[in-house]
Amino acid sequence: MKAFLSHSSADKESYVGIVASRLAEEDIVYDEVSFESGEQTINEIIRGLDESTVFCLFISNKSLDSEWVRQEIDGASVRLASGSLKYIYPIVIDRSVAHDDPRIPKWLRENYNLRLVTRPVIAARRIQQKLRQASWAKHPKLRERERAFVGRNKQIEAFERRFDDYSQPKPVLSVVGGPSSIGRRTLILNALRKLALVGPDKDFPVLPLDRHASIEDFILRLLDLGASGPSYADLNLTERLLDEKVAIAVDLLKELATLKERVIVLDEGCLVTFERKLAPWFAAIVSNVDLTGKPLMFVASRWALNPGSARNLSPAVFSCALGEFDPSERRRLFARLLEIEEIVLSNEDFETFADLLHGFPDEVFFAVDLVARFGVRGALDRSNEIVEFNGEKASMLLRPFQENEAVLNVIRLLAQSEIFSVEFLCQVFKEDQLVSVIGDLVSEHVCELIGAEGEFVRLVDSVRDYVKRNDLSLAPELRKAVNIAVEHDIQRGNWNDYDSSRVAFLVKNALANDQDLEPRLLIPSHILRAIKELYYDRGNLRRAVQLADVLLAKERNLDPQLVQDVRYYLCLVLARLRDPRVLEEAQRIHGDEHHFILGYYYRLVGRQRDAIERLTRVVAGAFVGVRAKRELVEVLLQMEQYDEARELAQKNYKENRTNQFHIHAYFRALALGSNPEQYLAQLEELCAELEAVGSERARQMAMIGRALISARCAHDYRSLDLIDDAIAAFPRVIYPVLAKFDIGLSFRNEAAMQDALRRLETLADEGVNLSTKTLAVHRAYLAAVQGDLPTAQSRAAEVAKHFTDEARTRFLEKLAAFAADAQ
Repeated sequence: MKAFLSHSSADKESYVGIVASRLAEEDIVYDEVSFESGEQTINEIIRGLDESTVFCLFISNKSLDSEWVRQEIDGASVRLASGSLKYIYPIVIDRSVAHDDPRIPKWLRENYNLRLVTRPVIAARRIQQKLRQASWAKHPKLRERERAFVGRNKQIEAFERRFDDYSQPKPVLSVVGGPSSIGRRTLILNALRKLALVGPDKDFPVLPLDRHASIEDFILRLLDLGASGPSYADLNLTERLLDEKVAIAVDLLKELATLKERVIVLDEGCLVTFERKLAPWFAAIVSNVDLTGKPLMFVASRWALNPGSARNLSPAVFSCALGEFDPSERRRLFARLLEIEEIVLSNEDFETFADLLHGFPDEVFFAVDLVARFGVRGALDRSNEIVEFNGEKASMLLRPFQENEAVLNVIRLLAQSEIFSVEFLCQVFKEDQLVSVIGDLVSEHVCELIGAEGEFVRLVDSVRDYVKRNDLSLAPELRKAVNIAVEHDIQRGNWNDYDSSRVAFLVKNALANDQDLEPRLLIPSHILRAIKELYYDRGNLRRAVQLADVLLAKERNLDPQLVQDVRYYLCLVLARLRDPRVLEEAQRIHGDEHHFILGYYYRLVGRQRDAIERLTRVVAGAFVGVRAKRELVEVLLQMEQYDEARELAQKNYKENRTNQFHIHAYFRALALGSNPEQYLAQLEELCAELEAVGSERARQMAMIGRALISARCAHDYRSLDLIDDAIAAFPRVIYPVLAKFDIGLSFRNEAAMQDALRRLETLADEGVNLSTKTLAVHRAYLAAVQGDLPTAQSRAAEVAKHFTDEARTRFLEKLAAFAADAQ
């Protein structure tokens, strides 16, 4: 497949020649490399067009006046109509050319996005992407499905009322708030088509921003569009004051406004915070007088904007909230998608499926895909999957690929960052295989293409969260390929040529691996993501503290919310290190996060009663509630309050059945409590679920689980062999060793207990994080089994004083019972 580069020779040296030099000769039709003797003739043009899949038109004053270019455009139009040409890709390279210039053919003006791209490197990247898209075996009706839209009349009318109100200027910002996959972006696109703010076949650039992004990321996403001259590294954003960064963002948006460009932002808490307010820096941008009346930004936000906040920023801001489909809307969408797929159901079958649907559009898509894949009877046999879809969305979306390691490798890498450029992925994977995989993943709704021309790939939220949460790590050979690609890009150092997603991934990996980069290459979110990775991947925690301190030293230049996020993760790291500095830093964090951090630290250092008091306060918190409930279960398990732990662990598990930590906590509450035999079937099922997750951590949990079932339910001494297998498989992990001690204790086996205790002490000496109070508890139990109650009580005294009264009494009674049995 080839791209025909249609241009004026006057633009060759300054622009088109640079683009051509960045593309493989066999991928382009370009006069200097494709036409014989460099001579441009009508026959050469015809031959070149016949060989091409993509027609790239470089629009400038010179090219619009060129007779050759006009002939090439006419030839492309004929071939597009016949189907031999797949794509027309116009690129505006001259700021003086307006979108409505009469020299641009009407069919081009009305049907294609005419975007200014001032940087040849970005144009080359997008042409490569167009060639890849032409080869993707995408779902043949995918675009038609993407355009399917029903209902939402109330929200469409709200858009119309606001944009047709001539008593006030059009809003700079429009926010549609609601949960992911509820249809926010689809509503925006359909509202704008109805308002004639975008043509029927035109698309907007889509820019993603996650919760940890800030103004610097917003600026870099705008630079990715290619319409502006400044480069990433030259801006040196970290050293600039917040007001300067606001001014830079406003200037970039003003330039987009002159080009009649509009952008959609997928916002997970950067622009509209979880408090349902605009981030202060973003409010300053949209309120800037230079942007008044320019409808530039349309935000699909995780959080609906508080009506009071919207009123305070009126007329610059319009907002509406989006909820679940009502029964009529979900039935209409189901019928529309069946029609697109040319599936005919009987009335009875239609009603059966429709009654299974709830309120999310992607659930309706899933139901139709199920019917298309398995037929009506097969889909009815699997109707439980439709019912369970919202709770187990990620695992069901991944199910078609569960035996395909090549596809899973791509998914695992995509989960390592918010977005990836296809260009970078092609450095890691073979391009011909990659484009096929991405086409399949897009068709199955596992990932989506975003950016100005679909040049970036993003996993859908549910899948990315599932992969990260369950620690589905990269295979060693893939990790090696990624490291080679990262090291290659860092050594090349072409930072101004890299897109923002590539820069973010390179910097995060470099910082996490103790590499130092020039300060001008860093923005705060890069450092924050490196800190998060070190924390969640249990990397060099002292390096994470160092990075946080570097960032906090520049606090006056940073968005206050980002400063809070950095300090929050610093505190998590300090807590895991059992560093009392966390008590000082936590005083600078407010709200639920303050209580959660203290509760987490107290649990790790053995102050269980204080941990319960803090964690109980925030179990309903919007940001930390889920993790607080998980930590509360851990505290209860530490104090051997298994009945209380079981009830809460079961609730956590039912709310998220695919989370390996919830599965394991529920397993432990059942297995370590009284009469575990009665839960044997559940324990077996939970072990199978852990094995199905597929991560190394889940495999470790499952191996421990099998040993505990053997010990606690079958009372089989072979459980010690099973747990020794787990220790051998994970020699640097404390949890199999802790389980061996528990199994030895259940059999009153001093040798097993002593071996486990020796291993724990060795791991602690080698720097593995292990509380001294955990060791004290185990030493107390060993003394009790040896019949030495005074020593057991002495060792337990310091630990037990932090227990609740009930837990302390139970612990001391158990020690006494073990000591009595030893007599």
